Amino acid sequence: MKKIVLPIIFTIVGVCFTTYSFLDTFIIVKNAKSVDIDHNSSFSFGVPSSYKPSTSSSNNNNSSSNSASYSSYSFSSSNGQSSSQGNDKYYENLTEEQIAALFTPEKDFREREHYSDSDIYIDITTHRDNANTTTYYVADIRIKSLGNLKTALAKDTYGMHIKERTSDICKRKKGILAINGDTYGEQEGGFVIRNGVPLRDTKNLNRMRGTASKAEDLIIRGDGTFAVIDEKDTSFEEVTAQNPWQVFSFGPALVKDHEVSVSENEEVGVALSGNRNQRCAIGIISPCHYCFIVSDGRNNESRGLSLFTLGGIMKDLHCETAYNLDGGGSATMYLDDGTGNANRLGHLVNTPGQLEGDPTVKQREVSDIVYIGKNQD
Repeated sequence: MKKIVLPIIFTIVGVCFTTYSFLDTFIIVKNAKSVDIDHNSSFSFGVPSSYKPSTSSSNNNNSSSNSASYSSYSFSSSNGQSSSQGNDKYYENLTEEQIAALFTPEKDFREREHYSDSDIYIDITTHRDNANTTTYYVADIRIKSLGNLKTALAKDTYGMHIKERTSDICKRKKGILAINGDTYGEQEGGFVIRNGVPLRDTKNLNRMRGTASKAEDLIIRGDGTFAVIDEKDTSFEEVTAQNPWQVFSFGPALVKDHEVSVSENEEVGVALSGNRNQRCAIGIISPCHYCFIVSDGRNNESRGLSLFTLGGIMKDLHCETAYNLDGGGSATMYLDDGTGNANRLGHLVNTPGQLEGDPTVKQREVSDIVYIGKNQD
């Protein structure tokens, strides 16, 4: 009898421990606290760095002839005094008059395609990759104030495993365009700053990227510029010294100094092998001129993009820096009219969560979103 009882006990204990470990890692809410990141009046925005419009893309290339201007470029400080040098760092093919004409006195909203008003311009286009295997969506974004580039937490709560759908967070915040964020709530570490509010100062050095180990974070500075840092070599104090408006800890960086910065075989550790993955990324073309990209994937109609291919797309869009956010089933792009009254699924731009043989659109709940929105009282 004892020979039977002991194995049964050990089996029960093992199952219980495995179940608890799974719940503790993926399900159980930890360190939850309500936070207000919507009314950070103490944050000091800088003046966006200047650039010279150009009718060609020659200034976009990171060639040896202009590499010195990249390394010596000085960003504007938090007190608003611009000290920028090397105006060829960014690309622009429109004149100031043409840019101004993109903004409209009255709101112009077209479902899944376009939004503009006096402060925000968003235009969404649908594309197929060069191999004609994947559909992806590009949101061209221009804003007059960095304060229109916001983040929001699921249920307005900071903590582990707190989740909400991208569209539901966006509607609650009366956002206009939203993508999923960096899934901070599924990691024990990784720097987190949202709308200028520091939320986590611990490092996460266990983010494996294929053959290379990287812990790259994206900093969106108060002057609208982007910077990529490696947590292995950077303290949280060094991050906060850069006047960060947002800090994301997923990665890796896709483009640095206009060049693709991932290898052909590089991959997020938890992603499916090959290129059958949905993607979500953010890039800067120039301060206050950004792009969001989301791709469909993992089905016959849209296979998905590799990080290397995604980096190439971002480079072709003239991104000076581009960064990979959470992908897979989380990859979501949602466009609303800013009132929060859109239909439940009426304004999804992409088709998240689709797998082969399953035509159902399924939004995965996420920890946070990045969105474009107006200032709310």
